[in-house]
Amino acid sequence: MEIVDALLQGQRGRRLLWEFMTVGEDESQTDFSPRPLHEAMYYASTRIDNLQNRGLASSDVIVEIERTVREWAEKLAELLERTELFEVKHCMLQSALESSVDAAMYWQPPYGQEFVLASPILSVQLERIAKHIAASGQIDYWFDPLDMATQHRVNFDITGSLAPAAGKKRTGLEALIAWKDHVLRTEMRDGRENQSRPLGNFSGEWWSAPNMYLEETCGEFATAQPVGLICVEDGFGWEKATTRLVDIPPSSNVLEISSAEHWVKLCQDHPIEVTAQKRHDWYHVTGRDGAWVIPDWLAVARNYDGVHLSIGAYLALAGQCLPVDAKFATLIAGWDPGKTYWFIDGLLESEPSQYWKCVDANSNNAHWVLDEGSRG
Repeated sequence: MEIVDALLQGQRGRRLLWEFMTVGEDESQTDFSPRPLHEAMYYASTRIDNLQNRGLASSDVIVEIERTVREWAEKLAELLERTELFEVKHCMLQSALESSVDAAMYWQPPYGQEFVLASPILSVQLERIAKHIAASGQIDYWFDPLDMATQHRVNFDITGSLAPAAGKKRTGLEALIAWKDHVLRTEMRDGRENQSRPLGNFSGEWWSAPNMYLEETCGEFATAQPVGLICVEDGFGWEKATTRLVDIPPSSNVLEISSAEHWVKLCQDHPIEVTAQKRHDWYHVTGRDGAWVIPDWLAVARNYDGVHLSIGAYLALAGQCLPVDAKFATLIAGWDPGKTYWFIDGLLESEPSQYWKCVDANSNNAHWVLDEGSRG
């Protein structure tokens, strides 16, 4: 997958390009300086979001949204053309990626920013930014296959109602059987109960990854910080976490999701229908009213030990409506960038835990640092 093409073709990739420029704008200005990129996108997105709240079913609203997108895309294209490209820094790339992931919500229509950034009017300027970032070489590894030597287990400090139930840990096979049983039962239930609901008037389980059932690991940034600390779709604002390097068996056979074709082939070879449970949420995300499938991970596990979605593939594919055949489509949703789901058991931690805390949590300056005082 070409880096520039990947950054341009996906919602999350385009959002990363925009966030890179706004991070640079913040760094280059004093506290009270004007921020024309921020301000223009704020007014554009607010206008579009307000129109969406009036209902996308109205033809008048759709026409007004299209007019607003054209108007503001032209203004933003002019602003970007006059804006010098900023030096590419790891910290800026991480911040831009975190913001892009944080804006991924697959149970509601895309934010106004996504409509504007998808406009062909902005394509020249976004390509200029993408080429600039790609030329730096600093995100080449975002497109690499799984690095078994740098896989981390990330455990956030979860308390109260979000804490997992105590008990014997499931094996990989038991987890996959439980996952498939849950998906099938949910599909039957929602098929009975939601037939009469107006389209989009229901929200359920919107993810397509087998999360909460399998062992997960993530890679690390060039700064050695685990990717999973900051890149979490639908996170809960955690302020403490523990990470630990995991010893991955060298013989592990890991399936790489590095293109739309890979994901679609999985859905063609091992489909499980999820139309009843995803239809309402994924209609909001894609505007498509039709049948949906995702991969049957229990079937996939017969041939693989795990499945990995690189950061680059995530930026190109997450949230995109991918046609499978004449009837079905599919969506990658709820799968954090750089994350691997494991079908096998017995992944051992190979180094002492690292303890992290989120500084300035719940603010635009939130960031994770090692918490030396919590080391055990």
